[in-house]
Amino acid sequence: MNIRTSKLTLICDPGTSLSKVLYRVGRKGQLKHLTMSSEILKLDGGLVTNFNKSSEFGKPEDNAWLQTDEHSCYLVGRLAREYRASTSIRLLKYESIVPKIIAIVGAIALKEKLSKTLKLDLAVLLPYGEISNSPVMEKELRSEVREFEFQGETYQVDLQKYRFSPEGLGIASHLFKSKPRDSVQSQTLAVLMFGYRNTSLLLFKDGTLSVDRSETTNLGFYNFSDRIIKQTSGLSRDDIQSAIYTCSENFINHQTALGEERTVTTLLVEELVKSRDKQRAEAEKKSIKTAIANSRKEYWQLIEAWLNEVLPTKRHLNELIYTGGTSGFFRQELSDYLFDKYSDIEVNSTEKMERELQSELNLSEVGLERFEQQQLPLRFADAWGLFVDFARYTPKKATESRKMAGVTQD
Repeated sequence: MNIRTSKLTLICDPGTSLSKVLYRVGRKGQLKHLTMSSEILKLDGGLVTNFNKSSEFGKPEDNAWLQTDEHSCYLVGRLAREYRASTSIRLLKYESIVPKIIAIVGAIALKEKLSKTLKLDLAVLLPYGEISNSPVMEKELRSEVREFEFQGETYQVDLQKYRFSPEGLGIASHLFKSKPRDSVQSQTLAVLMFGYRNTSLLLFKDGTLSVDRSETTNLGFYNFSDRIIKQTSGLSRDDIQSAIYTCSENFINHQTALGEERTVTTLLVEELVKSRDKQRAEAEKKSIKTAIANSRKEYWQLIEAWLNEVLPTKRHLNELIYTGGTSGFFRQELSDYLFDKYSDIEVNSTEKMERELQSELNLSEVGLERFEQQQLPLRFADAWGLFVDFARYTPKKATESRKMAGVTQD
């Protein structure tokens, strides 16, 4: 008797504020994305009867509960949040990564109606400082993913291909593919990653990651959020995260004197106001604005001091690229700093990669608007670069160019 087996290729960027996932079913399936809240809660296995399957209209990733053995039950993402689970900044990502990945695999299997037997190719992005823990994670993951239950359904997974990569490697890999080999092997590239929990520098010399010069700091976006919280009353990290809004605006590029469009990320102060009394609400709004402005200055001073310490001089650098959700919020400060420090070298964001990813995902008009408002093009850029490399995925534009040139694919 032949048992149907589904093939799943998965890239996971398990952010502290949001897990970002790119995946493909089969060898030539449509590229898709999935996001899951970062909360996780471990409960006694006997409580599993209290949870239900997703409704006909609900998303499996919003009702993620799983069992890896009869004693342990995990709630992940939105369901964990509803049970008042919280995200710990102090907890290393690798310490919670295994149940998160298994929950993601289960959610996709249910969502895509895959078979109960899966073949999995998996790549995971982690902060540079946590890559040394990858052997421990691989051993645990191989053991736990072999057989598990998601929403009461049993899945068996054969982990065939596997990779842990430092955050920023997807960006570098994507950039290297667009350059001649001799250029990559004779230059120095810096990749700056600005995340919720960490800010990292990956330095590539002659196409190879420099272990000595790459750095990670805990100066993530949460550090900025906590400064606002300390100067206000009644706000939480979740409040601040939910008030983040991304939109497009027109501006004049002073270097070219031309009008351009750029993406701007800001905090909607009105959504942070708790008071329902009109006069008190106005006073609270003013107080929050002041707290945001002060916190912004304080946080950026810390980031700038770290950048001054770890970045090479322009004489020893050929190109720099920056990305990560926090870079969108501090785009102006970052642009001014890098333009002043590296006026003679090439400095770029990941906007080109972001546009390429959006084209590949083939989102609806409503889906695309939501994708952009949540700042997801920027936050998915690293995962997209890694997906192209890991899955040996050829973007549509590259395929079309090959066809026009008469080049056949293997």
